[in-house]
Amino acid sequence: MKKIYMYVLDTMADWENGYLLQGLTLQKMAGKSQYELQTVSTSKKAIKTSGGVTIVPDITIEEIDETKAGALLLIGADTWQDQSNQKILELSKSFLEKNILVAAICGATLGLANKGILNSYHHTSNALFFLKGSPNYQGEKYYEDTVAVMDRNLITASSAGSLLWARYILENLELYSKETIEAWYNYFSSGKVDYFGELMNSFHLKM
Repeated sequence: MKKIYMYVLDTMADWENGYLLQGLTLQKMAGKSQYELQTVSTSKKAIKTSGGVTIVPDITIEEIDETKAGALLLIGADTWQDQSNQKILELSKSFLEKNILVAAICGATLGLANKGILNSYHHTSNALFFLKGSPNYQGEKYYEDTVAVMDRNLITASSAGSLLWARYILENLELYSKETIEAWYNYFSSGKVDYFGELMNSFHLKM
């Protein structure tokens, strides 16, 4: 089974991955589990999220198995410029070169900017000036003023783009049918019960 590695770090914005985590639970309804989520950090020491949740990482960065990697998730935090995050940013660069999905949201995009990764991908963030604070950022011509952007195997989003960010991840991993993902996105973006019905019915379609 492929792994979705989610990097966790102190001050992580724990609300930004909520829609994606919900979307991953639909694997049970689809009758197949293609991906397993694992939390990863610099050590197995517990981290404290911005919302006050304590998370004990499943594995360390050194335990990541690239042969089983389906995606690497980088969640926003106030600590992305800390030296301790260099290993995961280097791994992000390696994953992209190997055509493995990397998805970064909010403050994590600044980490990618610091590594020069955004200089060759269409991308977004909280704001252009946010990224221009990085001395290694030269990707202004690729910046898009929208909440989420998917370019090849890199997905980026602003702090307001967690739902579309999650949709792009589900689409990139081809977890469900187009009908399922469309109904899922429409339901969570509108709250209309008709879309919930479409979502439930979509599991009778060919996945």
